[in-house]
Amino acid sequence: MDDTFWIALTFAMLCGLPCVILGFLNGVKQKRSLLASWDDSSFSDPVLVGRIMGASSFITGSLIILSCTGVAMKLVSMSFAGVAFCVSVATPLLAGLYVNVMYTKERS
Repeated sequence: MDDTFWIALTFAMLCGLPCVILGFLNGVKQKRSLLASWDDSSFSDPVLVGRIMGASSFITGSLIILSCTGVAMKLVSMSFAGVAFCVSVATPLLAGLYVNVMYTKERS
């Protein structure tokens, strides 16, 4: 096994797995306090917002793990993995923008 295999495995375990775990805790267990500057009173439906943000973190971690596995097994190229990483990073950003637009309460 070459160095690429071990680097991809390490990256998947240190970056992908924590995102999957965080997504599970946010989305399923409703540990919304793990989200940065979380305030339940800021959102009209905090449970749904927690599920959306948890799902986006879970998708991010899953994409990272799948692309690292593909690189380690030489099924995908590094450029494809780079695109997958960019998409995975954009997922929670887009989800955060969506929940801020759709579920933030109006302040008076």
